[in-house]
Amino acid sequence: MSIPTIERRDDIIYFLLNKAKSTEADAQDISYYPQDFEDKVVEQSEVKEHLQYVIDNGYLKGNLSEQPAQSEDEAPLVVCKNAQLTDEGRKVLRTKYFMV
Repeated sequence: MSIPTIERRDDIIYFLLNKAKSTEADAQDISYYPQDFEDKVVEQSEVKEHLQYVIDNGYLKGNLSEQPAQSEDEAPLVVCKNAQLTDEGRKVLRTKYFMV
């Protein structure tokens, strides 16, 4: 499934997959904060749509989670419950983003 409303941003996909790289052995909840995107300007809706894209394409196992209201300083942009990088996701990091 492609994202119909926006163009895919490789930088967002890279940051989503790279943060999940540490979950290779065990699934865990991953919270994505603005600072995870290295000073790139990202909107919460963009991150949600890209996270759904990587899940739908089998790069990442997990479920998009809605977060309870928190102060803006502490709130993550999005949370992926039971996140785990798949073999396909590792392959994308290696071939497209040159991460081993």
